[in-house]
Amino acid sequence: MQFDNNKFLFKIMTRELYATVLFGGSVPIAFLGVYQNDILPLENYQYALFIVFLFGLFSYLWYRQDNSFFSINTNGDAIVIKYFKILPKFISKNPKMVKIAKSAYVKYSIETSYFGRKKALYLFQNTKKGIVKYPPIYISALNAEEIQKLKLALQY
Repeated sequence: MQFDNNKFLFKIMTRELYATVLFGGSVPIAFLGVYQNDILPLENYQYALFIVFLFGLFSYLWYRQDNSFFSINTNGDAIVIKYFKILPKFISKNPKMVKIAKSAYVKYSIETSYFGRKKALYLFQNTKKGIVKYPPIYISALNAEEIQKLKLALQY
């Protein structure tokens, strides 16, 4: 079985563009004084700082999920998983790949954290020294249907 989450990658890039344009356009408007009202008597720069704070908070929460591009191929005699984090270029690292022979593959586990929004895939491989647990592969970017496909692909 072979699949990836290319569609989600495009959706992420589009969503980040919209958020940047929305927040980036809101800051100059805040400085022009469009938001002034009698309910919240704040200065223009305070509205702008609030918008920048919100954008920073949403960005932090989004990047904390560790969304990754994810591709799996179980055709052949090995399980091959390729992934890389979807982060800005100055933060992201090189693409990574995990290749496990099907004869050495033991099991997998999916653990959630961060209020169920961060999902990590752990793979286990049998070696001469015992069972080895691979570092987490974050699959937060996969939807429920893709996680079901992943579970089917990893069942042997």
